[in-house]
Amino acid sequence: MKYPEIDGLRGYLAFFVFLHHAFIWQVFLKTTDWKDPESNLFNQFGETSVVFFFIITSFLFTTKLLTNKTREIDWSNYLKSRFLRLFPMYIFSIIVIFILVACLTNFNIRVPFSENLKSVLSWIFFNVSKKNSNLNGLENTFILNAGITWTLPYEWVFYFLLPLIALFFKIKINYKALIGFTITAAIIMVINKSSLRHFMPFVGGICVALLINTKKFNTILKQKKYTILALLLLAVSVYFFNSGRKPFPIISASIVFLIIASGNNFFGVLSSAFSRKLGQITYSIYLLHGILLFIIFYYIIGFEEAKALTNIEYWSIITLSIIPLILICQLSFKYIEHPLMSLTKNRNKKSQL
Repeated sequence: MKYPEIDGLRGYLAFFVFLHHAFIWQVFLKTTDWKDPESNLFNQFGETSVVFFFIITSFLFTTKLLTNKTREIDWSNYLKSRFLRLFPMYIFSIIVIFILVACLTNFNIRVPFSENLKSVLSWIFFNVSKKNSNLNGLENTFILNAGITWTLPYEWVFYFLLPLIALFFKIKINYKALIGFTITAAIIMVINKSSLRHFMPFVGGICVALLINTKKFNTILKQKKYTILALLLLAVSVYFFNSGRKPFPIISASIVFLIIASGNNFFGVLSSAFSRKLGQITYSIYLLHGILLFIIFYYIIGFEEAKALTNIEYWSIITLSIIPLILICQLSFKYIEHPLMSLTKNRNKKSQL
């Protein structure tokens, strides 16, 4: 099934994450303290957008399970398709980070090989935190991409838990795949010290998929009054909560997503050609925006000069940076993501996912 409104939503979510990190960078330049924004709006630009991303993932894959109940799923092809869709662009982004680290450390080896190998493997397999992110002894390496990799292990845990979810829906599955995938999910969770609270949005997405599958809301929730309700829910969430990870904001996001998944296009915004085009490059924006921000403030402006920028000057630079960000992401989508998407689609047909 196609969901043009969801395609349109994705691009804006990635853009909001960009604004979230731009705000963090402004504080970091002045205080050298990398922390969540005190502004409810800018913090939720990041946290609530990630909540929506998690909801979208669980909704789409749960929906595929529900619509393919009678077909046998090729779990091997499913896993390969996920790998082809997500890994190449991610590997490209960390290669850029490795090159930046080499430049910043003057191509000198600062730490033992074993320590560097551990750090490199942490980056390749998403196990990146402030404590273990430092490559070649470079302090705070995580700021090179704004620390966005923390969300990826949760996505992969969900992918590996899908056979278990299928079993819950009484879908015939391969028990070898069930055991192997579930054990892998558990290992990823242990290695990354995953927090169970971050799985709440995935539950929200599953609930939305079940509700949409009843086909009771598809026509009703398209009405404009529900667009206003969705906007009011988001406004209440932002006004009363600094974090998008609390129960109320997650429930609100799930209800808003239910409205969108039912075909509500938010007065035509989410289904517009521009929104869907922006949605195409979502993954590239998500992975590359932090790198671009670092390059702008370190190499082009300089940390000391950036520190002295006025509020208007700073946000003018951020506004102008949107142009190269979109151009770069269009190129990465065209030459890295898109060529592999046809392979992914073919594998999805075989796996039914």
